[in-house]
Amino acid sequence: MPSLNEIIPDLEISSDERIRVFRRTFHAIKEFEGMEVDAYIVITDHYVIVLDTLLCPEDVSFMMQSVKNQLRGRSLLCINSHADWDHAWGNCYFTGENLAPIIAHDHCLTRLQSTEAHKELLDFQQLSSTFKNVFLLPPTITFNQHFTIHGRNLTIELLHAPGHHLDLEQLIALQPLHVLCSHGKTNSPDQLKQNLSYICEIERRCKSVLQKRKPGVTDLVHVSELINYSFNEVVGNTTETIDRIFYTQAHENNCQAIMKWLMNTY
Repeated sequence: MPSLNEIIPDLEISSDERIRVFRRTFHAIKEFEGMEVDAYIVITDHYVIVLDTLLCPEDVSFMMQSVKNQLRGRSLLCINSHADWDHAWGNCYFTGENLAPIIAHDHCLTRLQSTEAHKELLDFQQLSSTFKNVFLLPPTITFNQHFTIHGRNLTIELLHAPGHHLDLEQLIALQPLHVLCSHGKTNSPDQLKQNLSYICEIERRCKSVLQKRKPGVTDLVHVSELINYSFNEVVGNTTETIDRIFYTQAHENNCQAIMKWLMNTY
């Protein structure tokens, strides 16, 4: 069983019986207290496909138990959306008798093979027993731009989305009926539009600063302050429960990434 029994199937997010949603809540490290992340299992006529592997092999084992009856007559595949620790550290479940192809973008392979990733794992293992059985298992099949899985009754197309608002604009243009977000509790396409507006606002404020001066190294530590766009302003008067520690840092990371990207164009 996963640490603290904090994986639960979410039966409300997906109304499609082919798509199973699993929500992992993490309590073991103060910095990430209450962090939630979702993973999915998609069942087609030909495949059982695990979309992201959460924090550790025990997480994947828990998910796989719920679909063990669907494995007969179907091939098992795994997909990594990216290489972050809360999305890909359960990869090592897919070894030995559980061996399965792991599909991801080339950049995911590079990150999971990096010295930085191995150091990060060692650091996390010092902080929590959740990660005691984790070892970094890179993807075994990679792509550069797109990859398609034909499951007969369902086709899955993987697209390289390096970030920034162009990717969101392309997703919105597809006019999806539902979306599944790894961090979030909604399947409404309106979430994409809200995210796009948020990113565009960061870009607008960064451009305003860059028109006046080029930030120095110390400025880039707290870009949200530099552009006067606090996390409190982002969330406004929402009544939803928010992991403020995690998402305040995520907001800062977004501001830094967009500012650095724009600095290369000015």
